[in-house]
Amino acid sequence: MEILVTGGAGFIGGRLSGRLVDLGHKVTVVDDLSTGSLKNIPPQCEFFELDLSINETYDHLPTNFDMVFHLASQVSSEHSHIDPINDIRRNALSTLQLLQWIMNNKIKKLAYTSSMGVYPDMLGVGAKEDEIMRPKSFYGIGKMCSEEYIRIFSEEGLNTTVYRLFNVYGPGQDLSNLKQGIVSIYLSYILKNKPILVKGPLDRVRDFIFIDDVINALLTGLIPESKNQIFNVCSGVGHSIKELLEILIDETNNPIHYTVEILPRTPRDIDSVYGDYSKLNSICNWEPQSSLRSGIKEMISSYKNSENLKS
Repeated sequence: MEILVTGGAGFIGGRLSGRLVDLGHKVTVVDDLSTGSLKNIPPQCEFFELDLSINETYDHLPTNFDMVFHLASQVSSEHSHIDPINDIRRNALSTLQLLQWIMNNKIKKLAYTSSMGVYPDMLGVGAKEDEIMRPKSFYGIGKMCSEEYIRIFSEEGLNTTVYRLFNVYGPGQDLSNLKQGIVSIYLSYILKNKPILVKGPLDRVRDFIFIDDVINALLTGLIPESKNQIFNVCSGVGHSIKELLEILIDETNNPIHYTVEILPRTPRDIDSVYGDYSKLNSICNWEPQSSLRSGIKEMISSYKNSENLKS
């Protein structure tokens, strides 16, 4: 197929683009490079450096696509509170304009990466897709708005799939960005022999999902069974920040008393959220293959002596 990947210069988008190329698809990438990197884009892909929130962007894009994977967004909850106008522009507005362009050009399918941020705090309960959306952050509100736009276009005939990603981590994540990616942020401190700065209490709970498992989930967007569905992409296991730090410290062969400094938490931070992936499993036969420890082992191995550590 002819496939457009928005955000294809990012951590997840670049990996997805590569897998799509390997499967024989012709892939075009659009990215504004605000957080992505050219090195993440497979050389077989045609690339357009464009901002999807700008009307004129769509005059420069080809239109002969069978499908769009829409990953481009502002993905930091912390940044969404620093600049909420930018967040809504790069998330909800971009998605709405892309949807209009898709419908105007009769593109058949959209797969969209949403977020666990649409859920409320779910203390002790695995979130399911039919749970009420009650975002705690500006970022979550932007994702919820995008999902609602997609619902309307789906009701108008567009084939859509929404993937609610939980805390994605793995090789290729940007260690220099200390406002995005819990695992990569903490690992960056450790690999640079710096104290780990933790924004918020250690008993907060998250669901960490390895990048390869995420890509396998997104590829279900290619099959008919995913039509007009919303899926959690998660491990189904809640880990506290304390547990995460213990694994990171242990797997980097550091002493258990490695310095951890607790700072004030990020505004509107969720206390506890983990997911239930049974719907994606039952409809598309997907389940995660990597445990948190095995994924961290692979991630650490990939970064040792890496140029990422120099920044």
